[in-house]
Amino acid sequence: MEPLRSLLFVPGHNERHLQKAPGAGADGLILDLEDSVPPAEKQAARERVGQTLEGPEGPPRYVRVNGLESAEGEEWLRADLEAVVRPALSGVVLPKAESAEQIQTLDIELRRLESRAGIESGKVEIIPFIETSRGVLFAYAILTASPRVASVCFGSAEDGDLVTDLGCRWSAEGTELLYARSKVLLEARAAGIEHPLDGVFLGLDDEEGLLRDAENARRLGYRGKTVIHPRQVGPVNRVFSLSEQEVAYYRDMIVAFEAAEASGSGAIAFRGKMIDRAMIKKAQTVLAQAESQAPNPPP
Repeated sequence: MEPLRSLLFVPGHNERHLQKAPGAGADGLILDLEDSVPPAEKQAARERVGQTLEGPEGPPRYVRVNGLESAEGEEWLRADLEAVVRPALSGVVLPKAESAEQIQTLDIELRRLESRAGIESGKVEIIPFIETSRGVLFAYAILTASPRVASVCFGSAEDGDLVTDLGCRWSAEGTELLYARSKVLLEARAAGIEHPLDGVFLGLDDEEGLLRDAENARRLGYRGKTVIHPRQVGPVNRVFSLSEQEVAYYRDMIVAFEAAEASGSGAIAFRGKMIDRAMIKKAQTVLAQAESQAPNPPP
């Protein structure tokens, strides 16, 4: 999965939103067939999303399908996949992922539909959405169940499924979700996932709260965040962008260390800190991330 700082949810039954979403500035889109679509609109949403995937190229497009938590959901999931597995589809987001078996079931279905559509086997990625206590508990098994698993999204939304399942009370500080958020991040990194994603922030008029929520996630190690409105895209992109100062600091660190190493030193003092090869690995990671990063949005 390429680095995505922001993924904008777009209701799949809303034609106007589907048309406007590519211009919102998000690094990627999640065309939604699940919670934002009323049951009576599911089939119309599938058709509209399928048509959108046949349209002009734009940001990477993922589809949040209906989950496997019920017989009805399983039926809807298969109908969703039949409608959206097309060459332009980057991947599917599986809500309420709770087991490796769910991922493997989805993998088998995707393989069948890829073959039918003439798509290279394995091209369509899977992003499990971890938003139940079972999902948190079995995160590593879920994230290693298929080579298709390219990222993970942590369900951090206020009054969302995970908060409800845990029985906790959401706060701006995020202390009630800290263990679960950290566990999913740790197990994602252990599974080799480079770009884990944080969940949505519901306050549309609370940019300060959005920034705080995004910064909390970035400090833990998340590389991007899902958003629910175009006005959230710019602030989230800024939080998950490397600043020029950060890039310059780590570039200078590498230059200073290489010069010292050439003269026989294995550790140096750099701007008041002792630096050795372990810190250089961090610097190299930051510079690699900067090379793949989209241009910073205007403030």
